[in-house]
Amino acid sequence: MTQIAPAIVKRNEGSDSLGRYYTKTDIGGLLIDQMAGLSPNRVLDLGAGAGTLSRAALQRWKNIELLTVDVDTAARTHLRKLFKSTHGVKHSHIHADALSDRLPKLISARANSIDAAVCNPPFIIPKWRKGFAQIVEDAGFSGCLPVLSEVDAALLFLAQNLRLMSANATLGIIVPDSLISASKYRLFRQELLQRYAIRKAIRLPRHSFQGTDAQAYILVISKDSAATQQIPLQKFDVGSDMSSELLVDVDAAIDRLDFDYHAHRGKTRSSKKSHITLGSIALDIKRGSLTSSETRAFNFPVFHTTDMPVDLAGEWCDLRQFGKSQYHASTDRHIVCAEPGDILLARVGRNLEHKVLGVASGYPVLTDCVYRIRVPEKAQQKILKQLISSDGQAWLASRCYGVSAKQLSKADLLTFPVSV
Repeated sequence: MTQIAPAIVKRNEGSDSLGRYYTKTDIGGLLIDQMAGLSPNRVLDLGAGAGTLSRAALQRWKNIELLTVDVDTAARTHLRKLFKSTHGVKHSHIHADALSDRLPKLISARANSIDAAVCNPPFIIPKWRKGFAQIVEDAGFSGCLPVLSEVDAALLFLAQNLRLMSANATLGIIVPDSLISASKYRLFRQELLQRYAIRKAIRLPRHSFQGTDAQAYILVISKDSAATQQIPLQKFDVGSDMSSELLVDVDAAIDRLDFDYHAHRGKTRSSKKSHITLGSIALDIKRGSLTSSETRAFNFPVFHTTDMPVDLAGEWCDLRQFGKSQYHASTDRHIVCAEPGDILLARVGRNLEHKVLGVASGYPVLTDCVYRIRVPEKAQQKILKQLISSDGQAWLASRCYGVSAKQLSKADLLTFPVSV
């Protein structure tokens, strides 16, 4: 670290707004294609919206009875107009909240059975209400959920579909990365895999939905008692189409249902090199402590992920601008500072695997979006080099999770394989 270290200057931050994500036509067709082999009589589209999935279903299955449900008052007129000219279609629409615990009664008045269902739920966390408990209990998920006030709408839509479908029916649903990868939903995945047969789990490319780069997946779930022993995972890329199937055991699928995670995990295991974990060599791995609102109380810049340009990945940088001295660490235990020799890695962000650098000088005060990695001096160069290597970045990317901005957990970071 004797060379001149590039200095980083503070940049302005921006924020992204979240909204509902709408299915592109090609993704709707892809979902229906994954349900090949079915010959349903009645198909349910819960939260039908603009009718993209319903239209794809009608192209695949002729002469079906289609039942759509949506809370939007304009949906009825739009959907009836959309399917009016479709030959042979029997379409019925229910104007109702898709997450109403009374929906089974409304459905049974229109259809005796539901053979298949398609669904693209909103990727939001709704305000919990009493009726949700009945939905998750009927689907068998009441004992495996995290804090009820923080349950994804997609999980509730999934549970609602399962309770509405007949025995042996199949559901094709788009779900956010949180249900696939987040540790808080591990028990949910365990229950899902024990109770139902997961026929496919397909990772979709970002930008699959209009107006967002949300990370999402297609799940095909059969409502039968024959739970599968191995789960087929795939990945769909716009450029290279569908990957080959990767079969993983149920125990491994409980950890994650993500193709990238297991594909890279297999490569790491098959490597001939000897590895130890980052956790076994690190002196300390700690995230910063200051939220974005707390940083405004300081009269000097605080180091954030926006101060980690990807063109400086792997560099040892001059960070004297971010904080004044070692004074902060000794006078306020709430403040987390880095020091020369530390490695900083983004904890959140769409491209966090590219945001890693070393501290050449300065004692930067860190936000809670940055990890401080402290290792013995003789290992500093090696660890930084391996983190920014193509294999290292691929490993980090495979361990990230999150619908929009990605996250990397400390538990995963501790398992980063260090070549010895």
